[in-house]
Amino acid sequence: MQPHPGHSLRSLTQLAARAEVLALSYDRIEKLLDTLGEKIEATTEREQLDQLIAAAQTAATLNERDQALLEWCEAALSRLDADSNYESEDGQFVLKPSVVAARIAMLVGAFPAGAPSDPAVYVKMLMEHVCAIEGLGLIDLDAAIWEATASLKFIPAASEFLLIVTRQRKQWHKRLMAVQNIAEVSSWTLTEIDKLQAEAMARVQQAR
Repeated sequence: MQPHPGHSLRSLTQLAARAEVLALSYDRIEKLLDTLGEKIEATTEREQLDQLIAAAQTAATLNERDQALLEWCEAALSRLDADSNYESEDGQFVLKPSVVAARIAMLVGAFPAGAPSDPAVYVKMLMEHVCAIEGLGLIDLDAAIWEATASLKFIPAASEFLLIVTRQRKQWHKRLMAVQNIAEVSSWTLTEIDKLQAEAMARVQQAR
């Protein structure tokens, strides 16, 4: 699978769907250890213990579908959210003003019947608000603009658009967190399961 070569909205929609699946897997793996220790301690039969450990290891391991989705999402992000769109500021990477300006201009142009009385002032004002959002990524901003242009009849006030940005940031934070960290969380969880297994085996042997 490869990201769609054009149509950024289509690519963003594809990325959202695939990253959402990874986010569900990420949540499942992250919560796996919450009750596993208690279940293992309550198990005294070797066969039941082996089954419990095997099921946990399977649940914590990225299957072929997960691997394929992860590779696709990473490829899509490298194209849709390239490092070249960011610059360093006080030790942090932030969106370049030129990148934000281009997006805001696209937003303004999408509402020809409801143009602001002073487009230059509107763009500058909205840019200030958007650039002031810490940790804002290009994916968040693009998703917010696509939502605004698809759902609103008139060009949004700053407060209205910032609500959309906040909502998209929350949704994409979960998805991008999964894409960036699911492999590491899977590996760490499998290591913890191995530790629990070793402790359980020692306990079972001592009980004999």
